[in-house]
Amino acid sequence: MTTLKRLYVLRHGNAQPYGYAHDESRELTELGVAEVKMAAHAFREKGERFDAVFVSPYVRAQQTAKVFLAALDGAVEMKNCPFITPDGRKIDTAQWLNDQPYRSILLVTHQPFAHQFVDYLVDQPLPMNFAMTTGALASIEGEFFAAACCQFRWCVSPS
Repeated sequence: MTTLKRLYVLRHGNAQPYGYAHDESRELTELGVAEVKMAAHAFREKGERFDAVFVSPYVRAQQTAKVFLAALDGAVEMKNCPFITPDGRKIDTAQWLNDQPYRSILLVTHQPFAHQFVDYLVDQPLPMNFAMTTGALASIEGEFFAAACCQFRWCVSPS
């Protein structure tokens, strides 16, 4: 019997305007906080859970994870993950995920990595309306995480 692993990819909420010198310091806006709360509500409605949370070290991702977990009354520990930033590498991240002992993982990350990573993992073209807008949460599952080895489950987006 094979065990499926689940991956949830959450893009941070709307953040302050892009600043070339300090992108990693941008904070969530009020809209961004509301988007993340909507994603948490949609996740709770699905009745699903995750065992681990890995978060980009960028401020807006850290804030997103805290808001998301607080909205779920979640006691799951957040762990920093320096390679899920906007320019994260898909192959390295997939290999790293496979080494994790968890069956269900939440990644809190950024564009363009979020969309590219989901697209990399799934075995069929993504739905035409799929977009990793701010606050979007996508779910995939598979026996292991590698190129075209997972199934797309669903995506919720506050936008």
